[in-house]
Amino acid sequence: MEKVFLIGDNESLLTEISGMLKSGYEIMDQLDDTAEIIFELSGSGKDFKSKFINFIDEKNSKATVISSSLCMSVLEQSVNSKYPERITGAALYPTVSLAKGIEITGSRYTSREHLSLSRDLFEKAGKEVTEVKDRPGMIGMRIISLIINEAYLVLQEGTSVREDIDTAMKLGTNYPFGPIEWSEKIGVDIIYNILTAMSEEFGEDRYRITPLLREKYLETFRV
Repeated sequence: MEKVFLIGDNESLLTEISGMLKSGYEIMDQLDDTAEIIFELSGSGKDFKSKFINFIDEKNSKATVISSSLCMSVLEQSVNSKYPERITGAALYPTVSLAKGIEITGSRYTSREHLSLSRDLFEKAGKEVTEVKDRPGMIGMRIISLIINEAYLVLQEGTSVREDIDTAMKLGTNYPFGPIEWSEKIGVDIIYNILTAMSEEFGEDRYRITPLLREKYLETFRV
């Protein structure tokens, strides 16, 4: 049974991915050089992710690293790694286990071997895998984040209450959750960081974060 180690600052996502893999993999409690696959599951910004990548490099030099690459491209992560060829990206976020498919990506440095190992793992977990370009937000979460941002603007303007916004979107699009509800399940911090990364990447006004969403993000740091 292949050995997998998970590291990150999002307890919800760590628990979810561990549950998704535990029947087919040995989940390690501590990282060492025997790990064959390492999940890096931070979502709180670039500084945390760089620290986790550096820690992984110190403890293990061979494993395939599958990183939650919604807020930071694989290329950006590779700049901080001693072994950039092994870093692959995946659209990993709380509630991802409910989705039928998953997006994966690699940078110009990612080897085909490591990307194929990432694909095999997710296919073994029952996901339909799509390879996409190495961009913040990838495809699905990029679009979902924009919808969530717009929903917070509608709420901020007083056009509707959150319950009606969520109901209208669920009935109109057949989404599993309404956008406000979904932001809370995924984590407002992840949505905020995806939008921030896209704004930095593309410099377009459509990625400007709604003030109410910014307030919700800041509230997540209150003790």
